[in-house]
Amino acid sequence: MARAKIALFFGAGAEIGYGLPSGGTFALDLFRTPVEDDKAEFRKQLEHISNTSHYAAKWLPNNYLKKRIHVFGKADFEGIVTSSLEYRREEMLTYLENFDENVHRLLKYWSLDEEEVRTKYKEEMGFDIGDFSYGQAVKLNNRLAENVRLFDSDFFSAMLKLLETQESRMLQRILRAILELLIGACGQRLISTLNEELFESAPEKLSVFDDLSGIFNLDYRNVGQTGMEIVLEEKPNPVSSQSTLTDIMIELGRVLLEDLYSRAMDYQALIDSHFRYLYNPRAHWAKFTKISIFLHTVRRYISTQHGMDADKLAYGPGYYHDLESLSQHASITAIGTTNYNSYVEQVLESRPIPPIPVYHLNGSVDERYDPYCNSISTSNPDEPLTDGGHLVVPFIFTQSGVKPLTSVTMSRKYVELYDKFQQSDLICIIGYSFSGDDGHINGLFRALAAEGKRLVIFHFGSGNELLLKREYQAKLRLSRPDHLDVFLINEHRTTQEIWWWERALQESLLLPVT
Repeated sequence: MARAKIALFFGAGAEIGYGLPSGGTFALDLFRTPVEDDKAEFRKQLEHISNTSHYAAKWLPNNYLKKRIHVFGKADFEGIVTSSLEYRREEMLTYLENFDENVHRLLKYWSLDEEEVRTKYKEEMGFDIGDFSYGQAVKLNNRLAENVRLFDSDFFSAMLKLLETQESRMLQRILRAILELLIGACGQRLISTLNEELFESAPEKLSVFDDLSGIFNLDYRNVGQTGMEIVLEEKPNPVSSQSTLTDIMIELGRVLLEDLYSRAMDYQALIDSHFRYLYNPRAHWAKFTKISIFLHTVRRYISTQHGMDADKLAYGPGYYHDLESLSQHASITAIGTTNYNSYVEQVLESRPIPPIPVYHLNGSVDERYDPYCNSISTSNPDEPLTDGGHLVVPFIFTQSGVKPLTSVTMSRKYVELYDKFQQSDLICIIGYSFSGDDGHINGLFRALAAEGKRLVIFHFGSGNELLLKREYQAKLRLSRPDHLDVFLINEHRTTQEIWWWERALQESLLLPVT
C-alpha cells in the first residue's frame, strides 16, 4: 500500500516549546538589543571595500568611510506607533476591551498567582479588587466611542483606585500609557472614518471633492510614546508576596503593556520606508545604514538566542522531534518555514529520518544578500558577513511588505516548494498565523487550496473550530473553505487527545493517495 505524502509548514509558534520567543516578543527584543557589535561589523565591511573600485565610486556616497553609521532609536518610535495605531488599532481595542481576561491569562504564568495578588490588594486597600468600578465615573467622548468597557474592568479600576490613594509616578505613567493607546486607537478609527466619509454624497464627476480626502491626522507625538518607552526601556522588576502592592501593580501593568505591544506592534512601515535604500545608499546614507545594521542585529539576536532550551533542541520533545514518528508512517515530501534559524535541519540530521528538503521562505541566518547584485549566497553563521568588496546584509525578511523576491535563487525556492506541496496529499501548517506581513506566503497557500489541495491548520489555544475555519478562510481570502480544516492543539502538541501527527495521518487516510 502506498504511503501518504505529507508536507509541513512551520511558523514561529512551532518553536515556542523549544524556548524561543513568539513573533511579538521577538520584535520587542530587537529594539531592545544593543547594536555596538553590529556597527563594528558593518564598519569592518566598509574598510574592506577598495576605494578605487567602480562599486565605491558609483554606488557608495563620497567619503563613506568618514560618514556616521546610523541606527534605529527613540526618534523612530513615532513611526512604529503610527503604523501600529493605523493597522492594528482593532487588535489594541479588543485587548483593552478584554482587560480582565488578559490579566487572568498572564497571572497564570506570573511569579504571583491571581489569588495572591487579590489577597495583597485586600490587605493593603481594605477592599477587594472588583469592589470599585470607574465605569460610571469616567466617560469617553461619545464621538470617540459610545461604550468603553476598559473602565468597567476590575483590575484597571483597581489600579486607578490605588493611584487615587497612593501617589506613584511609575504607576501613573503606566496608566497614562494604557489610556494613550485607548484614545489613540479610538481616535484613529474616528479619523479614518472622517477621512473616508467627508461628504455623505457628492457628484462622481467632480473630482474636487476627492481632493479633500485624508485631511485629518493624529499627532502621534502625544499618542503611544509613553508605552513604547516603558516597554523598551524599563527592565522587569521581580515581585513576590513580600513586595508592596504598588510595586506589584506597577510590574503587572508593565507586563500587560509588553504583552499588548507584542501582539499589536507593527513596524512594517518603518522597515518598508528604509528597505528601498539598501539599493541606493547614495540617496540616503542614514536610512541605508539603519536598515543594514537592523538586519545584522536580527541575525546576531537569532544566532545567540539565550532563551533556547539546548536540551529540548537536542532530545525533545517538540514538533521537530515528532517528525521522526510521522516519517515512520508517511513520506514527508518537504518542509517550509518562516523561521530564520536552522533548528529544524539540526533535529532532522540528528534523527533516523530520510532526507527532507527544507525551504526558508523568509530567509535565514545562513544566507546573505548583496543588494548591489541582487544575489543570495550561503554563509557560516559563526563567521562575519564579508564579501570581498561589496556590502552584504543577512538575508532575513522581518515584518515587512517589501520582499526582495526578484532574485533568481529566491524565486526558484518558492517554485520548488510549491511543486513539492502540489505533489503532496496533505499540507499541515503549525505555528503560522497567516498575518498580512506574509502575503507572499499566504498567496502560495491560497493558490494550493483553490486548486483542491487539502490544508490542515493546527491552531494553538481554545476556540470554536468552525469559527476558526471561517477566520482562516478570510485570512486566505478563499471563496469556499472546502479544502481547509482546523484542529485545536494544546501545549502538549495533542489535538482531541491524540498527537498532532497522528491526526495528520488520520486525515491523510481520508484522501486518495497520489
